[in-house]
Amino acid sequence: MKKSVVFFAVLLSFLSISSAYAVNLDRDGGRIPIQNHGRIKPLAAFAQETLQFISGKKHWHGQSALNLLLVNSEHSQQFLDIPFIRVDHLGLKKTLGIEGERNFFSFKELKPFFHAIEVLAAGANEKRGKDNRPSVMEQKAEVLYQRLQMTGRLSSTDILTVIPAVNGGVWTSPYLGHEGQSLAFQKLVSDYSDKAPQAGEEIRQWIAGTDRVLGKGQAVRVRLEALYYSLQPFLFAGILYLLGFIFILGRKPAGQVWGNWLIVLGFIYHSVGLLLRALILLRPPVANMYETMIFMNWVLMLCVGIFVIWQKRRSLLSSGAIVSAMIMLYANLLPVDQSLDVVSPVLRSSYWLTVHVITIVSSYSMFAFAMAVSHRHLFLAASGKLTEQEDQLSAQSINRLLQLGLILLGAGTILGGIWANEAWGRFWGWDPKETWAFITFLGYMTILHLRYSKKLTNFGLAVSGILGFILVLMTWYGVNFLLGRGLHSYGAGSGGLIWIIYFLLVEASFLFFVFARKARGRK
Repeated sequence: MKKSVVFFAVLLSFLSISSAYAVNLDRDGGRIPIQNHGRIKPLAAFAQETLQFISGKKHWHGQSALNLLLVNSEHSQQFLDIPFIRVDHLGLKKTLGIEGERNFFSFKELKPFFHAIEVLAAGANEKRGKDNRPSVMEQKAEVLYQRLQMTGRLSSTDILTVIPAVNGGVWTSPYLGHEGQSLAFQKLVSDYSDKAPQAGEEIRQWIAGTDRVLGKGQAVRVRLEALYYSLQPFLFAGILYLLGFIFILGRKPAGQVWGNWLIVLGFIYHSVGLLLRALILLRPPVANMYETMIFMNWVLMLCVGIFVIWQKRRSLLSSGAIVSAMIMLYANLLPVDQSLDVVSPVLRSSYWLTVHVITIVSSYSMFAFAMAVSHRHLFLAASGKLTEQEDQLSAQSINRLLQLGLILLGAGTILGGIWANEAWGRFWGWDPKETWAFITFLGYMTILHLRYSKKLTNFGLAVSGILGFILVLMTWYGVNFLLGRGLHSYGAGSGGLIWIIYFLLVEASFLFFVFARKARGRK
């Protein structure tokens, strides 16, 4: 057992670190700075974000995003022939009259349908301007229209802005000129495509020249971002959390010890990922849905550690680990933006991010931890393994977490009103986000009131800990991605409903199992 755990931990560390530091063309080429979306980033990040936006994939038929970008940049019209534009909405394909079995098409294949796509996208934009929710098909058409625009820009190569402006202005593409720098970069790309021996040195010289223009601080941040994409810290953190849970579940003393250490290692990876994002962006990493998920998860695990030390109950570690692993999984399954791009102007106030968003997200962490402990409590009760002492300790933990969560949610909501007054000129306006935050606050207040008045048993408190989180889910994800309306629509998106339905079905099945076992026990 011990050898297996050590092997997994060392293997994960080796894979992530070696991928970050292995000397090869993709690593060096990926560090080339490019100006995109209002900031400077490594070319590897740009390539991966672009491919993921167009196709929904990080690789294309075994080819890295960077390799796909550079190899086709020499003859950029080839981008129009690559069938990597994702169209997976059946209704949209039926409306456009394109083949229903396929999900990927080339720019040229979709060209006859440009006008119809543009009309649908314009309809979505018009509805959004009137604060109405576009239909799912209109939203999908809007995304498809953006994907076609992005592919068109790739074919013109004007998007490959890697030649820096000395005075800090707009960078330019090497394919729009024939001067020294343009020719040098074109040769670099040609040698990279041919895997010529001198390609590595040309790339390093190009980066050195660009770094002199950028300055030390910006150059370091570009390197840190390249490292971040290579390490994939949140992926490995999620895997380590899951492995830790599995080993602890084995009940063997050695497995539990090593499971604990795997979870600690996962938390280290998790912390490194958040630190890297903060250093790269020079702001707290809580400005979009993806960042709030990974930050909430980090606070959850920090809280788990505090409770384990405070209450000396290592059993809580496994509960936190499995929920954290699931949150990491959902962060990759849901259609949320994982990029490090510039955020909406309303979110650029570091002060308000710190006092409002972090407070709200931390409250979600408490509620998620309470949900995790509630699952454990109910599973032990249904399995007949819940001792009287564990019943009381578990209920105390759930109650304390709900209290902490409610305090943080209330404080965060008030601070949000102060932010709203500064940003929009009013403290409260029954915006959908505000309304659901208030509903969530009332929901948890009701649970705690019933508990305080002794009208809620330990079993009922555990059930409420699970049901209450559904309100959090609606406030946190549902308002932005399912409603997509109101002043908080700067964080809006679309899709992911199927994964939310799966979550609700699993929870409903679990509660049905628990109540069925409880009813059988009474007989």
